[in-house]
Amino acid sequence: MKKLAHEEILEQLQERIRSGEWKPGERLPTMQELASQYKLSLTAVREALRLLESRRIVSIEHGRGIFACNDPGLLEDPVAPIRGMETRSLLELLEARLAIEPELAAYCAKRSSGAQVRSIRELADLMEDQIGRGEDHFATDVQFHQEIAEGADNPLLAQMLSVVADLSAQGRRETDKLPHMRDKAVSYHRLIAIAIQERDAEQARALMKAHIQDMINTIQSRG
Repeated sequence: MKKLAHEEILEQLQERIRSGEWKPGERLPTMQELASQYKLSLTAVREALRLLESRRIVSIEHGRGIFACNDPGLLEDPVAPIRGMETRSLLELLEARLAIEPELAAYCAKRSSGAQVRSIRELADLMEDQIGRGEDHFATDVQFHQEIAEGADNPLLAQMLSVVADLSAQGRRETDKLPHMRDKAVSYHRLIAIAIQERDAEQARALMKAHIQDMINTIQSRG
């Protein structure tokens, strides 16, 4: 299966950091420089760096730059064996998300900052606008779920979700093609964002569970 652009640059940047090309605390090239270097869009570079930051391999400091992680121990990837496995089935990956994401949504409703809540609402609105205009909304979809993970303030759970998100990137594009899935996703995202804004952890958990279970049910019904 062909890798997405952000997956390719993610793996290459990760390897360059692990090999010692950029020492802990050393500044990486800017996003624009990396995009030019790899001949990729800024969107792909931004997504790759966001995932690296969620794994604490880089630190993105606004106004200062992108830095290699200061703790060399964090460069050891505890889930590397999982990444090396054969492509998992879409149902397996959705089941993994079902086990993780409802709790992340509940924790996010309890722990997220006001700025994080606003970002989650804005991402829900942006995805709705992108779908309405027929634009690619994949990165926004991924970022919505990742923002919730970060708002949950549990780095280990966020890293677990990052692994599953990496493995299921292509599968998410496939589920997006299923009947009415885009409209359902927009509705679920809006309702989840509202539940988080209202600090309703039980509702956020229930809606995220329903969102992912609905995808599982749709796939299973198609045989």
